[in-house]
Formats: sequence, C-alpha cells, structure tokens
Amino acid sequence: MSASIDTVLKRKRIDGDDEYAPAKKSKPKASAAVAGGQCSLSKKEFGDKIKAALRLEKYEVQRMRFNVTMDVAFFRSFFGGNASITPADFSQDSPVVTAELNNSQAGTVFGVSKIKNGNRMETIHLSSMMVVFYPSKGKASVWLSV
Repeated sequence: MSASIDTVLKRKRIDGDDEYAPAKKSKPKASAAVAGGQCSLSKKEFGDKIKAALRLEKYEVQRMRFNVTMDVAFFRSFFGGNASITPADFSQDSPVVTAELNNSQAGTVFGVSKIKNGNRMETIHLSSMMVVFYPSKGKASVWLSV
C-alpha cells in the first residue's frame, strides 16, 4: 500500500471522518396523506396487504378480506380515476360507496408486483377487488377475488 492511501485509511479509522463516502440522507417516511385525505395504510402497506392475501400456504389462499379506515377525500383521490365507483356522486352523508377494480386497474393503482403471488408450483393473480366504503363511519372493507 502506498503511504497516501495508508494515511487516509488510518485517518478514517481514528476519527471516523470519511471524506470519500457520500453523505447519508434520511428518507422521509411515506405517508398515506400523499394521495389526499387520511388512511390507516400507506399505498405500500395497502399493496402489501393485497400481496399477503394472495399468499399460498399448503396450496390454499389466505384470507381475502381486510378492513381499513379512511376518509372521503382519500377514497376519492385514491380510487377515483382507476375504479368504477357506485354511486358516482357521493359525500360524507352517503350510506355506502363501492369501488370495483379489475386486474389491470388494481395493477395501475398498486403496481403489478402487488397483485400476484404464489410459489414455485403455482402463481395466483388478483381477478377483481371490491372496496366497500362507509363514509359516515370512515371505514372500508376490501374484498379480493382470484
């Protein structure tokens, strides 16, 4: 080793200063408020729940429903452009609102890697997804179908 490289290595070990390493920047935590409104899950966590539901264990699919809390603004901005929503005009006073997504629409919202799962023998693809939203309660039930 040359003397200059040896000096840099010694200095790095002694005082912990490394002038060659890039500064580490902390990444801000992704929040569910990015889409507008509030939700108990971020977009990534939402997709992870879908992927976990499509997991195969002993050749059987897992539970195909999970609950989420969200407000009207989040529901409208998150599912508005990519799902068929019934009724089309809804507000906080509506009793029930549903959003139905097929495979390609769910892939657009959550990413194609989140809508399929399986093992080396078989791959499971999401066929459809139904979100039943209760605006007055601020709760939603997500139903998945393969």
